[in-house]
Amino acid sequence: MLSFFSPGVPAQFKGDPNRIRQILANILSNAVKFTPPGGAVVLEVVEEATAIAFTVRDTGIGIAAEDMDRLFQPFVQLDQGLNRRQGGTGLGLALVRRFVDLLGGTIGVVSEV
Repeated sequence: MLSFFSPGVPAQFKGDPNRIRQILANILSNAVKFTPPGGAVVLEVVEEATAIAFTVRDTGIGIAAEDMDRLFQPFVQLDQGLNRRQGGTGLGLALVRRFVDLLGGTIGVVSEV
């Protein structure tokens, strides 16, 4: 199940629409890829004081605390066996971090296995 929640967010805001689209597509794709059938992925968009915050929550497999430092590194796949089955190059989240930095934003992860 994919859900979208956006209480009171303006219909328009400043930003690079192509980069924002790429960021969200990558993060949502990962959330869907690593969430088992019957699980849930939720995108929440809220207006903060000076920014728009995008939050993705899922019921996926989670990320171990010891892997968090490697998560946004280029060409790194945290679980080689699982990623081999799921596909991917290990570049997606590294690019996401770079795009977020270029847009003046921040990105973080809260997860557990």
